[in-house]
Amino acid sequence: MPNPSEEFRAQLLDVQTVSSALRESYQKRLDALIHPPLTRQSSILGTILLILLLGCSALIVRADVLHHVGPLMLVGHLTLAVAFLTASFYIVRDLCKRKQSRTSVSSIAGILTVAAGILTVVALLLGLSHASDPKALFGAFYVFVFYFACTTWSLDSRIAAAELSGREQALRIECRLADLAERLQKA
Repeated sequence: MPNPSEEFRAQLLDVQTVSSALRESYQKRLDALIHPPLTRQSSILGTILLILLLGCSALIVRADVLHHVGPLMLVGHLTLAVAFLTASFYIVRDLCKRKQSRTSVSSIAGILTVAAGILTVVALLLGLSHASDPKALFGAFYVFVFYFACTTWSLDSRIAAAELSGREQALRIECRLADLAERLQKA
C-alpha cells in the first residue's frame, strides 16, 4: 500500500509542470502582496491625511500656547499631538518609498486608538470634576465616538493584515512546492 504523502506529492507534481516563468510569476505576486506600490488615489489620500494631521498638530500646539490649559487637558493635547505627528511620520515614510506598508496602516490605527483612549479618560476625568453640571460629560461622549472609530479602524486593519498574511503564506508555500517539484523532476 503506497504512502499517503507520496500519493499527495505525485498528485501535486501531475497538476502543473514547473517552469521558470511560473516561479517568476509566484515571486512577482508575492512581492506585490508584501510591498504593493502606491496608487494615485492612495497617494492623494495619504497626502490629504498628512496635511490634516500636521495642521491639527499645529492647531493643538497653537491652542496650548495662546490659551491657559489645565494640566489634565495638556496631557490630552500632547498625547493627541504626538499621535498625529507619529502617524504623519509613517505616512511620509510610505509616500517617500512609493510603497504601501501594512505595518504602517496598523501602526497608525494603533497609535490613534491609544491616543483616543487616553483622551477619553482625560475627558471623563474633566467631566467628573464638574459632576453637578449635566453638560460636563458631553465632551467625553464626543471623544468616545472618536475612540470607537479608531478602535473599529484598528480592528479592521488587523483583520486585513491577517488575511494578507494568510495569502502571503499560501503564495510562499506554492512557490516552495514549485521549487520542490522542479528538483524532483530533475532528479
